[in-house]
Amino acid sequence: MRLNGVQRLLETGLIVSTAAAIFTLCALVSFDPADPAWTQAGEFVKVNNITGAAGAWVADILLLSFGWLAFWVPAAMQLFGYLLFKKPHKIFQLDYTTLGLRIIGATLLIASSSAISSINFDDIYTFSSGGVVGDVVAGAMMPAFNFTGTSILLLCFFFAGITLLTGVSWVEAVDYLGEKVVKFIKFVFARMTKKNAPIQKTAGTMPQSAAAIEAPKSEAFVEEIQLESEDKEEIERAHNFEEPSAPVAEPAVPDEVEKPLKLKDKLFSVVGKKEDKKPQSAETVEPILQTQPPFDEPVAADVFDELDHILEQEINFSAIDDESLDTVAALNALDDAAVKEEPVTKVVSPARPLKKPDGEANQKAAYQPPPSAKEQFEALLEAEPPADPLPSLDLLDRPDKAKNPITKEELETVSRLVEAKLLDFNIQAAVVGVYPGPVVTRFELDLAPGIKVAKITGLAKDLARSLSAVSVRVVEVIPGKTYVGLELPNKNREIVRLSEVINAPKFEQNASPLTMVLGKDIAGEPVVADLAKMPHLLVAGTTGSGKSVGVNVMILSLLYKSPPEDVRMIMIDPKMLELSVYEGIPHLLCEVVTDMKEAANALRWCVGEMERRYKLMSALGVRNLKGYNQKVLAAKEAGQPILDPLFKDTDGMADGPEELDKLPSIVVVIDEFADMMMIVGKKVEELIARIAQKARAAGIHLVLATQRPSVDVITGLIKANIPTRMAFQVSSKIDSRTILDQQGAENLLGMGDMLYLPPGTSVPIRVHGAFVDDHEVHAVVNDWKARGKPNYIEDILCGDATEEILLPGEQPEGGDEESDPLYDEAVGFVIETGKVSVSSVQRKLRVGYNRAARLVEQMEMSGVVSAPGHNGAREVLVPKGGAN
Repeated sequence: MRLNGVQRLLETGLIVSTAAAIFTLCALVSFDPADPAWTQAGEFVKVNNITGAAGAWVADILLLSFGWLAFWVPAAMQLFGYLLFKKPHKIFQLDYTTLGLRIIGATLLIASSSAISSINFDDIYTFSSGGVVGDVVAGAMMPAFNFTGTSILLLCFFFAGITLLTGVSWVEAVDYLGEKVVKFIKFVFARMTKKNAPIQKTAGTMPQSAAAIEAPKSEAFVEEIQLESEDKEEIERAHNFEEPSAPVAEPAVPDEVEKPLKLKDKLFSVVGKKEDKKPQSAETVEPILQTQPPFDEPVAADVFDELDHILEQEINFSAIDDESLDTVAALNALDDAAVKEEPVTKVVSPARPLKKPDGEANQKAAYQPPPSAKEQFEALLEAEPPADPLPSLDLLDRPDKAKNPITKEELETVSRLVEAKLLDFNIQAAVVGVYPGPVVTRFELDLAPGIKVAKITGLAKDLARSLSAVSVRVVEVIPGKTYVGLELPNKNREIVRLSEVINAPKFEQNASPLTMVLGKDIAGEPVVADLAKMPHLLVAGTTGSGKSVGVNVMILSLLYKSPPEDVRMIMIDPKMLELSVYEGIPHLLCEVVTDMKEAANALRWCVGEMERRYKLMSALGVRNLKGYNQKVLAAKEAGQPILDPLFKDTDGMADGPEELDKLPSIVVVIDEFADMMMIVGKKVEELIARIAQKARAAGIHLVLATQRPSVDVITGLIKANIPTRMAFQVSSKIDSRTILDQQGAENLLGMGDMLYLPPGTSVPIRVHGAFVDDHEVHAVVNDWKARGKPNYIEDILCGDATEEILLPGEQPEGGDEESDPLYDEAVGFVIETGKVSVSSVQRKLRVGYNRAARLVEQMEMSGVVSAPGHNGAREVLVPKGGAN
């Protein structure tokens, strides 16, 4: 078959468009960022794209311009070629108005699709998910409308663009879909009605024409009645009809007493299929037809019109679930709908009495139908949905869109610059790996043989100066690699939002109720820690380093992870600013402690609770809190709850031991424990050390934060029992060694940049802490306040309940201050010499510093010596011979 000129051109155009679409699709699928392209530079020996350098350029330009939308370009090419080939007259006959509308629609569709992709989907390599087009549109709308308003407007432009481009009517589409759904449900109802109420097998009973009805002696009509007689018994079993012993004449019933027929009865009366008809021969058909009114087409049409009216007006199709469709409920819905309307025309089937047998009436009276689908749907709407047990992520700010991402050319340039600057200091090294992150970029160096790592570590400040960087951190050991890491800060720092880390699967899929968010590592991966495995955490950093924000992030992550039944908290805030915002949440065991004297009582209560829990676990034969809770809950499920084995009826008024219940984990958060130790004294250190030593198995965990990481605050006793550390920016190498036992924290960038030392390892991890604003904290706190009120334990802050909990060598409050056997000897020595100092008493009595200081303090309380002056010196107030 030969083609004319126009057909040749059209078919050639189809072939060209198909080839172009396949070429573009292959170029996009096999795109490699290392290939030479418009956004790449340098010498490239091999092109990885399967379509060659030309395909690499095409894919690069499309991805840069449109992002993910570039993958629709091949489909658009193929569609245009197909339309040009099949319907060229429609394309060439477009008027200017239609053409303009289509161009406007295409512009709206492309711009809105790119912007939606830009603000919702992940980037493609170094390209934005929406391309330059999407970033420009989204960047122009986001400041004015925020995320929600921008999304609404973009969706509006998207659907409007489709309508203008293709002429698709969304109203007609919805109407067409609704029509199909209604027809499908009608079809399902009809099939179910046939299944549950079988009608005569032959479809010839429905009158086809008036001529066919007026011929009662026809062979088809005779065969129909014979078939009805043969299937009589099967139909009776299906409907539970009882055959009357004798034919009963139908009495006249007044209109006001007569009940309307149900829908199924109308169907039976129309098609002439009642089950109480006797076998009849062809000779008996004519007398019956003479006594019964024959069918006519208008009557049947009226009945089916009424049926359609009932189906459309009375039955609530939205109340029916296609996946769990109840046949009985559907039939009852049909019955209830049909009973509501009075029949306009009574149709009596030939040879089928209208009155039902008495057995059927009694059976109907005793039978209570189940609730219809409409009633079930209304009951479902009235029931309130269960509330979410945890706050919504909508309370947190959405992550910021990355601006000016680091390109491969910039990374390559900095790599060569690092190698050149190291060579200036006689260090030969090659950059073998680059890992850009949200805040810093790590360059992995392969040192030449014979070069020590300590040489690069000593040149950290010189390298920072030569590279024009704020600071440079040298990672001497990278686990699993033989390279040395060099971490340089990025030009544009990215803010790590709490919402993007707390929404990560690493946090959501962690089953521990003490899972906490820390931030992101240098590669941009979420960093999540489990406080139960730490089991205590020590946080240090100077003012402005992000320490308080980090503590808030950890607390909020606990509030997003666990309800009060799993985690309870005690918060101690000497500054009365950082943690007081959490006052009133149901997780608190007591009010936020701001008085340091009450803080000591709270720590004493924790020691007492720890001892009580250990006694309970010992009595139950378990080793930790998890095993205790499992055993208690298993006993409750078995119906044999465990009674309190520590019950003691001291006053004889108790009814008996109570049932043991699940115990929550307790997290003690101290925002500035250096200030607490300064006010309360060294006994706080002993309390903290005792909790840190033993409280892990009891489910009590400490989070200590301080801005003064000195050795008199973070003592060796505390560091030995708290192996997990978190160091924000500090001022000197000494402070870094105090908190981490190694330097490096002094080179951090501040604002949440930290070194995290996990338990069981000596290699810190560089983490960029998540940021949470004050309004986010208030929003989450208000959400928890609306969910429930706190159940405070008054004994925590009350000193009376903690008098029995004493540390070794500690005297009870209100006891004899002069109970130390060396007290008299110390007073005599001070009065005899006329001078007092802790060191002199220590040397004279040969006791420890703490005991000598306690003796001097007892002398001050007794009035023997004065309080220390501005230079720390004391005066003896009792003359010689006056101390009796």
